[in-house]
Amino acid sequence: MKKLGLLVVFAMMLILVACGNNNSSDEKSESKDSSEPKTVEVKNDFMIAGEAEDGSEDKAYKDTVKVPVKPKKAVVFDYGTVDTMKELGLQSSIAALPKGEDNASLPDFLSEFKDEKYENVGSLKEVNYDAVAKVKPDVIFLSSRTANQQTIDELKKAAPKAALVYMGADYSKYVDSMKMNAETLGKIYDKADDVKKLNEDMDKKIADMKKKTKDLDKKAMYLLVNEGELSTYGTGDRFGGIIYDTLGFKPADNNVKSSGHGQNVTNEYVSEKNPDIIFAMDRGQAIGGKSTAKQVLGNDVLKDVKAIKNDEVVEVDPKLWYFASGSVTTTMKQVDELEKGLKLDK
Repeated sequence: MKKLGLLVVFAMMLILVACGNNNSSDEKSESKDSSEPKTVEVKNDFMIAGEAEDGSEDKAYKDTVKVPVKPKKAVVFDYGTVDTMKELGLQSSIAALPKGEDNASLPDFLSEFKDEKYENVGSLKEVNYDAVAKVKPDVIFLSSRTANQQTIDELKKAAPKAALVYMGADYSKYVDSMKMNAETLGKIYDKADDVKKLNEDMDKKIADMKKKTKDLDKKAMYLLVNEGELSTYGTGDRFGGIIYDTLGFKPADNNVKSSGHGQNVTNEYVSEKNPDIIFAMDRGQAIGGKSTAKQVLGNDVLKDVKAIKNDEVVEVDPKLWYFASGSVTTTMKQVDELEKGLKLDK
């Protein structure tokens, strides 16, 4: 009996020890879980820009990163993303962005970011990696301009603890990609409901514009003016995508060669195609150079083009279109600009 009693006591002691160990493990697990910041998994899937202008050297880039929920410090290289974050009330989460020399790159609608409390990390294409390192960001939002291997590698060195998240728009699925990028911001910053409203607002604005262009018996041409030279864009392209594919304007030329830099054209080409509407963007003005759009479009070869004769030339904001396009909020700004310029907003 004594042996039996000892065995029972010994068994009970083992059970108590085991329970004690389990509780200790649970407490450590809970403590560990509570001390670690919550994260959101974000999948990057984009093309890394190569040297060739035709895109033949571009490479696929895919990875999954863990981003802390409500990160305190973000470096944002995409102005469209800056604008969307501003609309979501997230200015205080933006620690740094590229402003260019003397804030020259910033569009007027982002003028509040000239404040010195926002660190300047260079220009849209030339990154100041020392400034990035100084910020010690939790997350870095990449634009298409920074989506090259060298920049990505240097950013990882400058901010090894930061999650890199690509926010450029995909022109092959333009609207969906913009909405998806906004939803990514919603997940990261716990703003899903606000983002849903923004996406709905953009859908409505695009749908309203398409109603107006559906029966518009006019053909349009998007012209980029660069120090006296002209280039145009077709369907599926960087600027033609929003004009023709998204908003439903009819192109004056259905055979424009697809290119990220546009198809070079002459005054004679514009005269021959004779568009009813011209959307003109002055690249020189955007990059701080000489503005030449009025001079170029005012020459004798183009004087009889219908758009010029009938005063249907809309000079679009170059910093909005060239630097900041590709987000939900900047797309709405673009639609507003076109409606006002063509007097379709009535």
